[in-house]
Amino acid sequence: MAVSSSSWSEFLPELLNAVFHNLNDARDILNCATVCSSWKDSSSAVYYSNKFAPFLFVSHLSSNEDIRFFDQFRVLSPGKLGFSGNQQPWVCGSTLGFLLTVNASFPFEVHLRNPFTKSVTSLPPLISFEDVQRLLQSQAIFPDSEALKNFVKKAVSSTRLLDDEWVVLVIYNTDRKLAFCRRGDKQWTDLESVASAVDDIVFCNGVFFAIDRFGEIYHCELSPNSPKAIPLCSSSPFRYDSCKKYFAESDYDELWVVLKKLELNDDCDFTTSFEIYEFNRETNEWTKVISLRGKALFLSPQGRCIAVLAGERGSREFFKDNSVYFIDGDDSSIGGLGPQNLSVFEWESKQTMKIYQPRSWNCQMVWVIPTDVLQ
Repeated sequence: MAVSSSSWSEFLPELLNAVFHNLNDARDILNCATVCSSWKDSSSAVYYSNKFAPFLFVSHLSSNEDIRFFDQFRVLSPGKLGFSGNQQPWVCGSTLGFLLTVNASFPFEVHLRNPFTKSVTSLPPLISFEDVQRLLQSQAIFPDSEALKNFVKKAVSSTRLLDDEWVVLVIYNTDRKLAFCRRGDKQWTDLESVASAVDDIVFCNGVFFAIDRFGEIYHCELSPNSPKAIPLCSSSPFRYDSCKKYFAESDYDELWVVLKKLELNDDCDFTTSFEIYEFNRETNEWTKVISLRGKALFLSPQGRCIAVLAGERGSREFFKDNSVYFIDGDDSSIGGLGPQNLSVFEWESKQTMKIYQPRSWNCQMVWVIPTDVLQ
């Protein structure tokens, strides 16, 4: 008797939705999206209806590292991404779940790589920056690869990379200037109206924002003809505060400014506490956030920062509520070349606990928030 068989793509959408809604790990849903177009459509709907905790990219792994730690934090490693050999690209950050990479050889091509589908989107090369051209001219005999490796400090993309109007904004060089590119551009365009070094950038509610070291917030208008950064008029309680500042996204597209308070000594920076401020659109004022209200906040100097409910699908019980998970140590985005570590700050007790420190002194870690990787 002949046994009938059917294609995976012929499963009823209702059945697929029922199965996908019971998957608790973002990796499982992302893997399902690669089977066929019908599975991609169903898994995409389920994926985007949930806020998943981020993945953690770790640039240098040892075979003796703690496997349990890797599973809990859903670690992405160069080996899993298909990077191999001595000329593997440098990973400079993450935006929309894509990794921003720079090739290690001239002309230092820049790409956005989807770590789940392996698709690649090209951006203008590093050599199109005048600062890189001057750097190479001054180091013609012995080029400083570390300077180029850490040249791009952070990248933020506006919309889906398939949209015609997508824009990528970056912080670059040690003086942390701004530049951007649009689809099809051959070089980066400087945004020169920010007076001081930029701490962080974000794309929220259809707008690019930048915050400098003095707490001044700018609305970045990246029109092709007259790009400019316009200072916002609202006063803020963190103005002129010299601590490290992050943008973070919370519920309902609310924008937070997170202050990382540091106690300095001769060896390294020790995190002492965090302060969070939320902008109230009705009163046009900044309000101090007293509690994370059951959320876990993920901070990364080179990736998107986001707060996720600790009980959300995919966050697992390991993530504590009212806690800040952050990459600490010598920040490569500001020129530090020492070891990084992953720590957690408990909001109620105000205590900081180190969770993981890589064995490699030059290991890089960055949170990867997969928000747009199913294109």
